[in-house]
Amino acid sequence: MTVTWPTIKAYFTDMDVEHMKRVSANWPKVMDLHDEASVLYYATQIHASVSSGRMPIGEPRWSPQMVADFLDWWKSQNPAASPIV
Repeated sequence: MTVTWPTIKAYFTDMDVEHMKRVSANWPKVMDLHDEASVLYYATQIHASVSSGRMPIGEPRWSPQMVADFLDWWKSQNPAASPIV
């Protein structure tokens, strides 16, 4: 089954979205977790954070399946995707 953007977008809560917009406000590009292009831009960092449990900041935490879905979706959008292990 192919993982689609609407599935990934639903994994990010409104609290996640608002938190990352605030945290990244002074970065060269604001991280908007409800914007596909922004999530792809920051996919390496997002994957590292969700796979290590540093993100999301609240509940619920991402399950191993959600992390795998994110990686599958990311690789479907960017075959050269290189996760931090």
